[in-house]
Amino acid sequence: MPSRRQERVGKRIVQELTDAFRNLKHVDLGFITITRTEVSPDLRHANVFISVFGDKKQQERSLSLLRHSASRLKGMIGRPLGTKVLPALHFEFDESIATADEMSRLIRDARSTDAHPEPLTEAEIAELAAARSGPKRPERTGLDVFETAMQDVDAELYGEEDDLQDDPAWQPINLDELPDDDE
Repeated sequence: MPSRRQERVGKRIVQELTDAFRNLKHVDLGFITITRTEVSPDLRHANVFISVFGDKKQQERSLSLLRHSASRLKGMIGRPLGTKVLPALHFEFDESIATADEMSRLIRDARSTDAHPEPLTEAEIAELAAARSGPKRPERTGLDVFETAMQDVDAELYGEEDDLQDDPAWQPINLDELPDDDE
């Protein structure tokens, strides 16, 4: 986790680089956005993550130019940055924006091919739930969740009460007829 000092220097680098990008006059430099920075604990290195608007060729060209101009940019932000040590700038692509765009596209495609583009009504949800869960169990009223769960466990372990009476080998036990342990 970065320290407060690293965060402050990182924010300051973003501000100064933004101003420096405005002053760079290069035809091949695309529309660049600095998404975040990571500054090393000794403040000697700063990874600057960027996003470039354009196709893959434009992105590669812009990244190459920034890497080539890193020492010049370091000089441009040095004095306004006001630190004893100037961090070396390392430019990298930030893939998070591309990943977010891809996820949005996948969601849009899934919604367009969805059989139910409209939200389901409560009746449709109940019908789907009943179809997936098999025969519908009778609703229990007046029971809390714990009691309902206990009844489900008892039914699973011991069977339903009606199941016991259908078994011909089932006989009720009379506790008075059981022998005592003392005998």
